[in-house]
Amino acid sequence: MLDSRQAAHVLANREKIRQGRLRTITLIRHSGGETTYTAAECTWKEEHNTPPGAANQHGRPGGSGSDVLAEFLPDVDFSEVLAIADTPDRDQVASARKYRVQEHLHLGLTGTPNRILVKLVAIR
Repeated sequence: MLDSRQAAHVLANREKIRQGRLRTITLIRHSGGETTYTAAECTWKEEHNTPPGAANQHGRPGGSGSDVLAEFLPDVDFSEVLAIADTPDRDQVASARKYRVQEHLHLGLTGTPNRILVKLVAIR
């Protein structure tokens, strides 16, 4: 278990890692018959080197593997998110590449999550 000094050090380094690697995307939500678009920042890692059959390996979700791993701050709300568009501009959502959320995990070193890891699958 980490003591408070070690945990603070790790959290400070996570912030340094995020700097310069942020990407703005658009969350697409549908609620009450209305579609809304919300911009959010995340780190974005495309999973180009996922070998065939990797979805069946230990630690990977069943079915197909993810195409993108995105990491968000813990205040981003994923309720009613239908898809994520790879564009910061809501006017370009129709032509942007879209992904569905396969899974989102609240992660952190302490009892309070400090990030959300989201596994995305491209909508083809």
